[in-house]
Amino acid sequence: MAVYEQPGRTITVDKDGKQTLTVVYIGDQEASAPSGASGTRKSKTVTTDVAGQVKTTFQYDLDASSTGGSTAATQVQVEIVSSVRTVPIETHPNFSEQYLSAADKKKIKDAVSVPDRSPTFEDTGNKARAISLYGYLINGVESYYVPSLIVRKTYQASSPPSAGKVGKITSPGVSIAGVPKGATFLLINISSRGQTGAYSVTEEYEMSGEGGWDTFLYG
Repeated sequence: MAVYEQPGRTITVDKDGKQTLTVVYIGDQEASAPSGASGTRKSKTVTTDVAGQVKTTFQYDLDASSTGGSTAATQVQVEIVSSVRTVPIETHPNFSEQYLSAADKKKIKDAVSVPDRSPTFEDTGNKARAISLYGYLINGVESYYVPSLIVRKTYQASSPPSAGKVGKITSPGVSIAGVPKGATFLLINISSRGQTGAYSVTEEYEMSGEGGWDTFLYG
């Protein structure tokens, strides 16, 4: 009676960096545990097809440094893309509630919508800022650039990912220097490609500005 180990012991790495070694045997009987497989056995499954062939699959939890007899372990790959995005000009820190009230901003926008009506402001320390915002808007400058950051994380998985977290505030689990104070990340995309038992999964996260994404909208 013959039992043959299938070529290519595989290691999958989930999004948390946990590694699983899979070893598969095909034969006319159930296979015994493989030799040279380090780690702790996670599972053993045995199936028989209509032709009577017996498939025995072993899975092991591996230590981070273990290769479990494989040529190389698949690592979590991270891509960080820094760019800019546009936001409304009135959200600029120079025009925050500290300097211009909601009533001031409404007065400015109302004046912009009727070009022949110039707004008047009390002669306060914030008058110059109000005039500045009005000047931007009346000249068609409605937005400005702020730093933007996209984090793409790719890992191997044995099954397609759940889309339940897309559109939610979620940490990418990656340490990034220079992130604005209070910034959070929004999971904006999940994609996967592969075949049954072996998928390449990519998660994409977008960074907010200071203060984080709105928890009421994306919590």
